[in-house]
Amino acid sequence: MKNKSRYILFLNVILILVIASGCAKPSENEIPSYVAIDTISLKVNSMQGTASQKVTDSWVYADNDLIGAFELPSRFPVLKSGTSTLSIFAGIKLNGINETRVPYPFYDRIQKTVTLEKEKITDLGHLTFYYAAATKFAWLEDFEQVNLTLDSTARSEVNFTRARLDELETAFPGEGNDYAAKVVIPKENLVFESVSHNAFVLPTDGTSAFLELNYKTNNPFTVGLVINGAVTSLRPILVINPSSKWNKIYINLTPTLASYAGTSSFKVYFTSVKSTSEPNAEIFFDNIKLLHF
Repeated sequence: MKNKSRYILFLNVILILVIASGCAKPSENEIPSYVAIDTISLKVNSMQGTASQKVTDSWVYADNDLIGAFELPSRFPVLKSGTSTLSIFAGIKLNGINETRVPYPFYDRIQKTVTLEKEKITDLGHLTFYYAAATKFAWLEDFEQVNLTLDSTARSEVNFTRARLDELETAFPGEGNDYAAKVVIPKENLVFESVSHNAFVLPTDGTSAFLELNYKTNNPFTVGLVINGAVTSLRPILVINPSSKWNKIYINLTPTLASYAGTSSFKVYFTSVKSTSEPNAEIFFDNIKLLHF
């Protein structure tokens, strides 16, 4: 009986300690300030192509300390108060994959000096990103001009056409974007393949290089590089899956280019065969950008 009383007393002490710890007030250093980011946009000049973007996250530093990556629109805690310099990087889905989210190297960071107050929200509202000054635009193709920089290859059994689409006005408002590339593959086993007209000298030392692309498709298609080395070869980079709406993707070419150090030049190619149950495989793509530093 005596042991039982001691056991009950022990349990009561533990319960009191748990309740006390739950009721303890956080220390001053544990009380956060909050920052909110609502929407973002990309501003371009006439030499940088479309302003379409798919920034999904904000990567935030406060006084050079990483606070975290936050899906937009976002509100997040910062364990700081007073004057602070926020550095905000535009986050993307690398190769369109949800699990690979990274800051996009070609959008310049935004810096804001703010006064943070504990338990209060500093609302940054709308943010506008710009391309970094060091960005080189090796290739831009928006299909608005009759003379195109994309060719069908000799082995392609289906050619693309330059198609006027009313839906582009809604997909890319305010850009005067009327035309896109259209591919129709009516039967299985027919090959579509197109390649950039020009070859490009691209970095092979690990310097960032990306392909940006807007697309809509009911059939998978592949984006890759033509390697103009001692022997010309094709290197697939990414299979792009169907999307019923216009989508944007950022394709990372950097690791592939780094495996071809010493190669003189590269072309970009697109290819597909019909794999959908739809009567026709239909692929639309637009606003091609080949970027590097």
